[in-house]
Amino acid sequence: MTSAVAIAAVDKVFNPGSTDQVEALRGIDLTVAPGEFISLLGPSGCGKSTLLRIVGDLVTPTTGTVAVNGKTAPQARKDRDYGIVFQQATLYEWRTVVRNVELPLEVMGRGKEEREQRARAMLDLVQLTEFAAHFPYQLSGGMQQRVAIARALSFEPSILLMDEPFGALDEMTRERMQAEVLRIWAQTGTTVVFVTHSIPEAVFLSSRVVVMSARPGRIAGIVDIDLPQPRDEVTREHPRFYEKLTEVREILRSVDRS
Repeated sequence: MTSAVAIAAVDKVFNPGSTDQVEALRGIDLTVAPGEFISLLGPSGCGKSTLLRIVGDLVTPTTGTVAVNGKTAPQARKDRDYGIVFQQATLYEWRTVVRNVELPLEVMGRGKEEREQRARAMLDLVQLTEFAAHFPYQLSGGMQQRVAIARALSFEPSILLMDEPFGALDEMTRERMQAEVLRIWAQTGTTVVFVTHSIPEAVFLSSRVVVMSARPGRIAGIVDIDLPQPRDEVTREHPRFYEKLTEVREILRSVDRS
């Protein structure tokens, strides 16, 4: 079976040879299977977002290779193999919710009827059907992120890249959004690569948590999360949840001590 993502010996150096050279990543090797939910976790500045952007062909690695669905990252981007959700929803304020979701399909040249049908199906998926005619400013932050997720999934990408999408939300909204993303993931079977600073968030969401060291970012350890699905509020109180939190924390502590 072809890996969804295969990263081999990837290094990233910004501004090489200059006085402000920064070595962001060193020796990254990682394989993501189709349908996995992988979280990239580590301290600020460890290169999590850089690695995500390398997968999404928004940043070019200095050395090493990245394959997405068996293709180069640039080819996968051209083939629209992935959607991306950032920390800010970045919706167009002058477009209604449904027209924001339609936007990628419009850029792709899809017909009006197809665009609208697909957009409304995605709004149904994120449970925002009744807000189709609203404008972004009329929605809460969590609802705006749900629109951004619907937009990212509108063209049926096989991989969803999420860069701290809930970082700006309050804790209660964040936990609701985590449950929402797991529901969507289970329903669509999309591979998810998710960047976060939060250990509980990573453990709750993931099939595996990839723990990264401080810059230059390296993979310090990978923790398999064997909590049963579907996950809910009861999951957060399960003894196994706390065991996995501790396992991740111990890797981070060992990195700090090294």
